[in-house]
Amino acid sequence: MKLGMYVARRPRFLFRNTHTIGSRNVIFTIVSQSEPYHASVAKRLKQDIESQVYQLEERLPIVYITHEDIPVPGAWTIVPLLRPLVTKYKNTDVRWVMFLEPHTAVRCSQLFEALDAADKQKDTMWVGYPLSDDEPTIIHHFAFYEDLEDDGGFVYPHFANGFAMRIELMDRLINQIENNERKLEADFSIDPAFELAQLVYGNKDNPGPLLTPDLSFCVVSGDNCATYPRQFDICGSPIAEDSIYFAVKTWSGFHETRAKVVKKTWGKHVTHLQFFSDKSDPKLPAVDIGVPNTKTGHCLKTITILKEALKRVENLPNIKWIFLADDDTILGVQRLCEVLSCYRGGDDVTVLGERYGYGYGKKERLGKGYDYITGGGGTALSVGAVRALADCACASRSAPDDMALGACAARRNVTLAHSPLFHQARPQDYPREVLARDRPVTFHRHSSPEPLRVYATWFQHDDLALKRKRNKDEL
Repeated sequence: MKLGMYVARRPRFLFRNTHTIGSRNVIFTIVSQSEPYHASVAKRLKQDIESQVYQLEERLPIVYITHEDIPVPGAWTIVPLLRPLVTKYKNTDVRWVMFLEPHTAVRCSQLFEALDAADKQKDTMWVGYPLSDDEPTIIHHFAFYEDLEDDGGFVYPHFANGFAMRIELMDRLINQIENNERKLEADFSIDPAFELAQLVYGNKDNPGPLLTPDLSFCVVSGDNCATYPRQFDICGSPIAEDSIYFAVKTWSGFHETRAKVVKKTWGKHVTHLQFFSDKSDPKLPAVDIGVPNTKTGHCLKTITILKEALKRVENLPNIKWIFLADDDTILGVQRLCEVLSCYRGGDDVTVLGERYGYGYGKKERLGKGYDYITGGGGTALSVGAVRALADCACASRSAPDDMALGACAARRNVTLAHSPLFHQARPQDYPREVLARDRPVTFHRHSSPEPLRVYATWFQHDDLALKRKRNKDEL
């Protein structure tokens, strides 16, 4: 279904919508991905919304799946979606655009009621569940709005719940961007919810509207919830742990520290574990890949690791995935096996992790950015994906490895899949509501709390259960 088209369908039951706001006034926009698992979840959500609205109103709503209907680069950052939606629906009956993730559950009757109430408040321009930071964090570029403390602090929407924007706010915002009156704070898209709120607000000298909190956008399902996040269910049995080859990027200065933490934690629960370094160390084991260490970037090192890992797994036909980790990546092996049950490994081309972006949202670069999987949270690559990317070029030895792989993937039409279960930062760098949504797969960085405790808190229980099951199966 392309922008502005839909197909009618006969209802089974009919319940009248008694609110002023209804499907004629709301566009549903599911911010989707083309990867087959994510696409199927988005399609189910669309069908569910259509069914609910038809029961209420005897008509189908307009529901967009972005990767099919509005296939603009960087749609997940929201900004590239503004112009096509505003162009289509400005000066129509549409008053609100509801942005949803594929795993957002929606109760349309309660949602129309919430938007009806918001529509009566003329100063309410966008609504959702409010998140806030207790302190400046790296994932938000250390931005912190002390001038808003008297207004309850700077808040941004929990994308997992969805959020709604008035069409006039979208129109105003895209015009401000195109007239250079609003600019993103950085070239990088890391947390699109926070960055969108930054863009809307601007600064204290020219402030835009803050997100209006609406607690019918729920973190946990309840009777009065208009939306809430569904958990990511596994797709059948977890994959076999020994079908994953774990390639850990390290250097000799960390053999006795970070690398040993890996071995004391998640490394104890994997069959295929190899450290790749600038010096060999049979105790780890680490192999010398012949690339001197650099303080930043590590592009040549990472590409060399992929090539070497590919050579090794070509003689291991049971290996379906190569998991590329930093030596300070903290992960749950059982969690990873569960998540990978939803994706295509082996010869299929799949790259999975936490998605960042470069170049989206700027006037001069709209439609010209690219995605990349940020390395610290770990990257799961099917063997087919490693074959497709192992000969990517580096601009320099110390170029950013994850960005170089992302740019190369874009040139080769290799689609990257995003999972919010992978985390580039520490647990305390995320609002508690974000981590409460699901069972995380990874965190990154060794600091307070120290990594052994992070592993014990988040992952150890499940990995010990995996070990007990493996031992039982071997008896």
